[in-house]
Amino acid sequence: MKNKITLSGFAGTGKSTVGKIIEDKLNFQFISVGNYTREFAMEHYGMTINEFQEKCFNQPELDDLIDAKFKKDCNNMSHLVVDYRLGFHFIEKAFHVLLKVSDTKAAKRIRLDDRMDEVTSAKAVRLRNQKMRERFQQKYNLDFANEKNYDLVIHTDDLTPYEVADIIIEQYKKLEIYKPTPTIPSINFHLWEPCNMRCKFCFATFQDVKQTILPKGHLPENEAIEVIQKIAAAGFEKITFAGGEPLLCKWLPELIKIAKQLGMTTMIVTNGSRLTDEFLKDNKKYLDWIAVSIDSLDDENNIKIGRAITGKKPLSKTYYYGIIDKIHKHGYGLKINTVVNKVNYKDNLAALIQYANPKRWKVLQVLPMIGQNDNTIDDFKISEQEFNFFLDNHKEIKTMIPESNDAIKGSYVMVDPAGRFFDNAAGTHNYSKPILEVGVKAALKTMNYDLDKFLIRGGFYDWKNDIKQNLSKEEVSL
Repeated sequence: MKNKITLSGFAGTGKSTVGKIIEDKLNFQFISVGNYTREFAMEHYGMTINEFQEKCFNQPELDDLIDAKFKKDCNNMSHLVVDYRLGFHFIEKAFHVLLKVSDTKAAKRIRLDDRMDEVTSAKAVRLRNQKMRERFQQKYNLDFANEKNYDLVIHTDDLTPYEVADIIIEQYKKLEIYKPTPTIPSINFHLWEPCNMRCKFCFATFQDVKQTILPKGHLPENEAIEVIQKIAAAGFEKITFAGGEPLLCKWLPELIKIAKQLGMTTMIVTNGSRLTDEFLKDNKKYLDWIAVSIDSLDDENNIKIGRAITGKKPLSKTYYYGIIDKIHKHGYGLKINTVVNKVNYKDNLAALIQYANPKRWKVLQVLPMIGQNDNTIDDFKISEQEFNFFLDNHKEIKTMIPESNDAIKGSYVMVDPAGRFFDNAAGTHNYSKPILEVGVKAALKTMNYDLDKFLIRGGFYDWKNDIKQNLSKEEVSL
């Protein structure tokens, strides 16, 4: 199985830039022998890359040190994209790519890259490439510029790095032996800690985040956009914007638009209090799904739960029916989320659900979460028997998706308001390093997500085509 991609070519072909793009798009790890050599030269010899290459020409044993390290490391790993001119020779089980570029274009790229330690004239680049080629031919009797050594050759002069990366990925995926790393394809971005309701059982309050690293409870708009871009580049297919209450975020429409333009199916989870005709009309082109949280139609129960504005003013039964009508009127895919707890487990919502006819009715067992609802959860916890009582009372609802505490834990890929992945598999929030600091792949490595649990709980469904069933031909073409 070819589970690696190697990138070779002369200076200025864009190997590193393309490699990082492929890293995000395929969820591979990017390794660059060029970066390693540059750091090695400065740290051990105080030399620029050009000076060090002169030294390697006279002391070929230095090449042996670098080649030995990369050969060993790369062949013991999988799902890599490797910037290494001799990768075609040393790296096994790999799809080998050669990038080519003219000397003039290469010189321009190096100048734009602000490599202050490199001479950047076209002539200097040409001489550097010649010496490099000669050195490898002399030492290994190999010509890394020979196109016969590669599975794919790309001339990059007139292509952007993203176009080059897309060509490589397309050809790599055509291999019958290509098999992507299995991962949960949808993600919940809790972009906004503030909320206008006070649900006492809430298992994602993020007060720990607000009190420690994020006083405002959310990222600036530009950083939130960058998080979405990285999520999309990593291959996630669906993004759900949650909170807090996401409709309190002034730039939510822009985030939805960007996510949709990047190819993801889009959804929001809202308490419905700020869901206006204006919002529904303005965001129709880019927002696919709306999930409304409805726990009870009884005002007293909602006040006990805290499912009310500032914890005091519940939304009326008439209001809930009204926003359901509005969502259908504008052609959105509708989901309803209900958290079953000690206060509402005897409620019967069958009439509402039958009227709403949501594509999915997600029924969740209230979830104790250390660090999120410790002080209030005891009044709302229910037994398995009580949860099943609610399910049995609604067993005629075909679109009901039950989720017990065990089904919830570890089966959602989630990002917190600070732009970090987090999981709840151990009954508390485990946070990664920020995505904008370490990237999606590195951040995901520290998470405990379970693809099998995601599939068992019905997390994967036809979210693209289900929504289209509600739309006219004109709307689908938008």
